[in-house]
Amino acid sequence: MNYSDASIGVSTTAPFLSLEGVRKTYPGVVALDGFSMEVRPGEVIGLVGENGAGKSTLMKILGGVTTPDTGTITVDGVAHDRLTVEASIGSGIAFVHQELNLFENLDVAANIFFGREPLRAGPLRLVDRARLRTLAAPLLKRVGANFSADTPVSTLSLAQQQMVEIAKALSIEARLVILDEPTSSLPLAETDKLLDVIRALKAEGISVIFISHRLHEVERVADRVVVLRDGKLAGTLPKSAVNHDQMVKLMIGRMLKQREKAAESARPPGTVALSAKAIRTSAYPDRPVDLGVRQGEILGLAGLVGSGRTELARVFFGIETSLGGALQLDGKDLVLGSAADAVANGIFLVPEDRKLTGILLDLSIAQNISLPNLPAHAQRFLVSAGAEAVTAEKQKRNLGIKAPSVATR
Repeated sequence: MNYSDASIGVSTTAPFLSLEGVRKTYPGVVALDGFSMEVRPGEVIGLVGENGAGKSTLMKILGGVTTPDTGTITVDGVAHDRLTVEASIGSGIAFVHQELNLFENLDVAANIFFGREPLRAGPLRLVDRARLRTLAAPLLKRVGANFSADTPVSTLSLAQQQMVEIAKALSIEARLVILDEPTSSLPLAETDKLLDVIRALKAEGISVIFISHRLHEVERVADRVVVLRDGKLAGTLPKSAVNHDQMVKLMIGRMLKQREKAAESARPPGTVALSAKAIRTSAYPDRPVDLGVRQGEILGLAGLVGSGRTELARVFFGIETSLGGALQLDGKDLVLGSAADAVANGIFLVPEDRKLTGILLDLSIAQNISLPNLPAHAQRFLVSAGAEAVTAEKQKRNLGIKAPSVATR
């Protein structure tokens, strides 16, 4: 079945923003390839796609940060070959990034109007704090905030901080608010509050582009879904067709195989590879954890933010000391005094915050890939760039890393 913007369930209101044939390439990478899309007033568009599909490039183009190679961006009937940052803001396009851009040492009102503060006292140009808070109050009411304009941002939860970001967007009379993975670090209750805010924006005629890997949330809130795959528009789903399976089909280009009956697909479990007995972490020292991970098994570790998942993973990787209990690997006692001990035993960690603790931004792709195992890439105690490149090229192919070369930083 083919879907288009003209499908049932999509508003017939004329779009105020459209992209036509937008293409953006980098050396060795086609980030966007002839992408087209329309945004109508008061609609919520779910934008989904695998990592590397082109979502970030598209957002940078809409924000005026990146210039497309070809294509047209039309705002209110006026065609542009690109948007500047100023033009993007002037068009009413606002962003709430996954990494929030707030000053925790300032209060809510100061963050909302940072750089645009009302002034008093003539040539002294003092910030009119009373006026600042008066202006911020109705914006906070619009997003359903349960805190005041003079609340220090440092005391707010992540969901509340996102409300401040949305209020900041409304302060510049945004017509389109782009939310980039806004629920990635939120517990269920705060996620529900954020989805309510999105519905409230829609009710005011404000459009929303909701970017998320949590497809069930996209299904709940989106009026239609735009799917990117390998830089191209893979398809558009109207509200009536938005469901997990259809989104996944467009994202990966095929339907996932239905699970076979348990009796047909079951296989004998492997032996226990990693065993944790009565492990106590710093998060919940009075609540010991027992679990076992079998060979060839994918074990899901679920829980709300703050439930102790990260601390347990850090214990397994040797970067946090257990307050009690014991670990075994392949039936033998395992003592981890450092991350190096974990790596030596074949245990690796993909951390929660990749940018902060997962990679070294100043090093190349090849150097980051070889970092956990430098001895294997060294000759006479000197790391071989050639050996690093060979390993990195292999991983680039296996994992589909999209970059001009493994020397890219």
